[in-house]
Amino acid sequence: MLPLLLVAATLLVGSNGFIAPPSSRAAHLASRHISAPTSTTTSLNILPESIAAGGPDAARGYFFIWFFGGSGGGGVALRQIPQQYAKFRSLTEMKDDGPSAGGETVGLSPLCLYPRDLCRADLKKVLNNKLSVEKMVEVVPKPNYLIERGYLCYESFVAANKGCNPLTVRAVFDAMSTGDNVDPELAQSKLDLFRNDDSSDLSAFKNELLNTKLTG
Repeated sequence: MLPLLLVAATLLVGSNGFIAPPSSRAAHLASRHISAPTSTTTSLNILPESIAAGGPDAARGYFFIWFFGGSGGGGVALRQIPQQYAKFRSLTEMKDDGPSAGGETVGLSPLCLYPRDLCRADLKKVLNNKLSVEKMVEVVPKPNYLIERGYLCYESFVAANKGCNPLTVRAVFDAMSTGDNVDPELAQSKLDLFRNDDSSDLSAFKNELLNTKLTG
């Protein structure tokens, strides 16, 4: 009896009784209009657009900051790098913008990462602006929620200092804030500090600028 069962099983397998061969399965799927799954690929850009546009030097610097700054709890926040890089580029673009009175320079620390030193006369012109922070906030329309709440924004500060050197205006604002908005009370206290500093090296302004730059 057992030999007969083995023979029957062999005949069934040989005649496609259990498993259809690959060619038969493909024909069966084709007859039912079922196509085999296809693979798709998506192109991913690892570098932020602002870094990729900067060429090999920008990409190389981005890698070192990511690799060394990203290791450990005190590392640089990677998501801030594109914003900081864009801000650095905007400072570089202001390097030769006028007007400027020229003459003796302030002596900024290289750690501030400014494209050039500031002229003392340009700085004095910005600090001699008699407008209060409250009035500066009113110079331009309210573009965002913080300004509606009385915060001083960079655009308002620029508008309040028309005719001043653009890089110097940016530097004074940077000495008050690490971003583009600053609490009005803090801004007023910083401006008062800078204006009332009678030191020969303008240490109050330079120290605050260096502090905010290192913090940023």
